Amino acid sequence: MAGPIDTRALGLASGIFWALLVAALELTADTRYGERWRLLFEDIYPGYDRTPGDLLWGTTLAFVDGFSAAFAFGWLYNRLAE
Repeated sequence: MAGPIDTRALGLASGIFWALLVAALELTADTRYGERWRLLFEDIYPGYDRTPGDLLWGTTLAFVDGFSAAFAFGWLYNRLAE
């Protein structure tokens, strides 16, 4: 049996991955594909829209979102695996 999941490492990995993905999609927002994702992020993340500072804001929100979701998943998994 494997040991418990390191919730902090899982959260950091997920947060970084999701933040980089959101940043990449924001940078491609001029394409039809990227624009649809940007509109979705505007609905999900408060204060996020198409202004120059929003690349940093959206990336920050995505990191917090990815970290907290993965951390909570790892914590719940560890509790249920006991």
